[in-house]
Parts: sequence; structure tokens; C-alpha cells
Amino acid sequence: MLLTLFWGKGPGDTPLKTRAENGGWSFENCILGPDFTIALKESDLFALTKDNAVLIGTGGSDRQYFRAKKNGHTTVRMQCPNDDPDFQRHIVYTHFFLKNSIPVPGIIEADFDNKTALFEDVGDLSLCSWLKCPRGQDQISEIYRRVLDIAVSIHTAATDHRTECSLLQERIFDYDHLRWETRYFLERFVEGLRNISITNASEVDEELHKLASKADSFHKTIVHRDFQSQNIMVVKGNLPRLLDYQGARIGPPAYDVASVLWDPYFRLEQNTREQLLHYYMHKMQDVARWFHEKYFRESLLPCRLQRHMQALGAYGFLSSVKGKKHFLKYIPEGLRLLREDLFEAKDEYPVLGELVKKV
Repeated sequence: MLLTLFWGKGPGDTPLKTRAENGGWSFENCILGPDFTIALKESDLFALTKDNAVLIGTGGSDRQYFRAKKNGHTTVRMQCPNDDPDFQRHIVYTHFFLKNSIPVPGIIEADFDNKTALFEDVGDLSLCSWLKCPRGQDQISEIYRRVLDIAVSIHTAATDHRTECSLLQERIFDYDHLRWETRYFLERFVEGLRNISITNASEVDEELHKLASKADSFHKTIVHRDFQSQNIMVVKGNLPRLLDYQGARIGPPAYDVASVLWDPYFRLEQNTREQLLHYYMHKMQDVARWFHEKYFRESLLPCRLQRHMQALGAYGFLSSVKGKKHFLKYIPEGLRLLREDLFEAKDEYPVLGELVKKV
């Protein structure tokens, strides 16, 4: 059964039914099925604040986002907790990325005292949602190429100007942060969500030490660090725009590539992924003298391992501690990807592979 949601400005709670230009009927303010109509009112769909702003977004952070009209245009207001350490970075990074032609929402105003900021509205259609609609393989490949073009710009052009952003330049995605990610995985997912005791902690720790040391050894650029399909919006013309970039750091660029091409939110076909990987590497070779395909490929698997453990740790924390249960549905794909990583790295990380088999 197909259900279609229509929203308009009909009177009261009654669906608005009007004659369309093509002679058919147009329905608004309702859920329309093949043999029924359910009337809706605005309060059924949206939570309004006192200034008629609409609460939007279902992400993992404690920040809140509201859509409202300003000067005839919709804008998005970000409200951060008073103790949010990322607010200043978000504003500073926004100016830096815009200056370097990275497509992030434009900033209209910021109130540092009240931890609020007003941004350009880039809509509600994430890449993740865009991919849920029927799409041809050519369409999928094309939009991912556009996303990877942004990654290349971050990893090269923006990185070349990193000295212009001291807040970003001093945030290194180093060994300590990589170890934090894998501790997060053990504490929040393995022990926390799955309630599995780790009996050989020293052996697991040794392999995670080896993994972090290896990932930390690769060439570093600016990385978005959460470069996945829910943080990429699709605007008119199928143009991607980035969100949630306040966590950007100086780290291995393969981490961003692993995040988007091995994404638990959407499974790419293997052939498509390999073609997109070649596309990224070819673009990088054209613009970055330091880039070598051989070394980049060596960095991919360690970054995939790190990224998928971080994601599973986040799903465990958000679902069990923050009560955001919708993140549970992404765990099976996250685990499948991590098991795939560990199968490829079975000779290097056998103890970690045995641990993940238990979950």
C-alpha cells in the first residue's frame, strides 16, 4: 500500500481538495491512500516554538535546530547548550570553509553569549534520504562524484590554507584520538550495549595500539571526520552541501573516503565503490604532488577499521545512553562492514577479529 503525505494551508483540520491544472484533483493537509484520506493539522507534524520556528533534525548531538522565516526567506537557527565546546569552532570553521569554496551553509549571524547562530537553510533532503528513492546507478555515481569532489577540495585546496584557521590547525587527529575512538567502541558498544566482557584486554589493547600507530603514520590533511550521507545535504540541481563539520581535524584523508564509501547508512555496490575510489584517487593525483595511490590504499583499511569502530561506539552510546533508539537499526550494517574489514586484516588483527565475532 502506498501512502503519500501532502501538506498545505487548508482551513482547519480539513484536507484541502482542489482541481489541478491537468484536470485531476490535488489534496493537501492529509495522508492520502488508495481508498482513504486522513486529515492532519500542523501540530500533528511539527513542534513550534513561541516564535513559530519549527524544530528540525534527528541527529546525535545535543544541539537543536529550528527553521523560521526571516525577511521572507527561511533560515535555520542553531541552539547549542551553554557548555557546548564546539560552538566557537562551528562558527570559525564555517567562515574558513566558505572562504575556501567548501559548500557549507552560509552564516547570517552568531550570538556567542547565548550560543546561537543563524544559518542559510539548505533544506531537509540528506544524501541518505535522497538515496532511499529509486535512483539509477548512473545517478548514484554522479552524485557521489560530486561529493568526492568536495572531499578533494578539503584534502587539498582548503588544507593548503590551514594556517589561516588556528582553531583547526591545532586539532590533530593523532594517536591519542584514534585510541579514544577504539576505547569508545569497547566501552559503549562491546561492553555497554552488547554486555560482553573482554577477558583478554591486554591482547586487544596491543592490537588497537598497533592499529592507531599505523593510522597515525599516514600523510595528514584537513578531514571532515564525519563525512557520511546523513551529513551531506542535496539541494536544487542535485548539488551536495556539508553539515556537522565542527569536528574537522587534521588527519589521514582516507578516513573521510572510508566514511562515505563504506557508510553504514547506505551500502554501495562493490563495483560502484571501486569506480568511485578510482575517481577520487585520479582527482587527487591531478592536484596533490604528495599523493600516491599505493600509500593511499595502504591507509584505507586502517581508516576503515577505525571509522567503523567509532560508528558502532556512537550507535551504542546514542541508543543506550541518550535514548535515541533509531540508531540501533544501523548496527547490523556497521557490524557487517567491520567484519569485512577484519576479514581483510585477519593476519594483522586476529584477536580483534575473534572479539567482533562474539558480537
